[in-house]
Amino acid sequence: MKFRELLTSERVVAPLGAADLAEALQRLVPRMGEALGGERGQRLARDLAAGATGDVVRAGSDAVIVAAQTDAVDGLTAGLGAQPEPLVVSPPESDRSETARVVVLLFTPRSPSTVRDQIVPALGRLLRDPHRVERLARAGSADEVLRVDELVELDVYERLLVEDALVPLRYRVYPDTPLSEVVGLMVRRGVQAVPVVGDSLELVGIVSVGDALQQLLPATRAAEEGERGAPDFGNIAARDVMTRSVLCVSEDQSLLDAGSMMVNRDVEQLPVVRDGELVGFVTREAVLRHLVEINGLDGEGEPAVEG
Repeated sequence: MKFRELLTSERVVAPLGAADLAEALQRLVPRMGEALGGERGQRLARDLAAGATGDVVRAGSDAVIVAAQTDAVDGLTAGLGAQPEPLVVSPPESDRSETARVVVLLFTPRSPSTVRDQIVPALGRLLRDPHRVERLARAGSADEVLRVDELVELDVYERLLVEDALVPLRYRVYPDTPLSEVVGLMVRRGVQAVPVVGDSLELVGIVSVGDALQQLLPATRAAEEGERGAPDFGNIAARDVMTRSVLCVSEDQSLLDAGSMMVNRDVEQLPVVRDGELVGFVTREAVLRHLVEINGLDGEGEPAVEG
């Protein structure tokens, strides 16, 4: 993806004409999307300037990058303000006097980690070049800014995260749920594994089809052979059969890493937790679907094998 795909002329203000970062953000944030055109945008601008949300990262001596997560945008969105005169970046109570002439905004509805880890460093390297910053700062219009090829042709990559392929939690059971109910749920809903959660919805274990079969196969064989003492499934609970040691991932982990974990450990899915609470699963199928999409393997055309 090129940076020009994120930055449109409507989101560029040049010259910016701001005295400080707060004023710059008040002018830039409303341009980032329709949902930010009113009080919501002004409130977000104030919070960003005050450091209450988002990250402000210096890029060389004359530029800053402001990155934040907000559901007011549909996807990764960029804005830029530039002016020949320095604007004050440091807060009023700061002992240091820091300035900038270029302000870049990056908004994403996703976890901000991918912006912070991938895109901010790439932009930072570009904006540390004083000659490029000078061209941006001296631009008299949005069109002039967008003619800075090094900026608009910059390759930016927003890595895939687990949250992109998250399958929301649909079913769960508790430790004292009878095994018969767990197995019934698996059969009726066609699920391969059911999470077992505690009172605070924290994950305490997983009951898989394999776990259930370990109980059902010996009991069924014993019943067929007429043996006495076959287990009473009404007295077996989820806690008695669940796998307690479960590898979990978080929403902001790399989807590629999660896919590798599933392949290396030969599992079909991984639980996804947020602040200790189970929120869903990431599955092999979901990872494959996203990899097909980003690699353009849409399956169109004649099938490779027929019959």
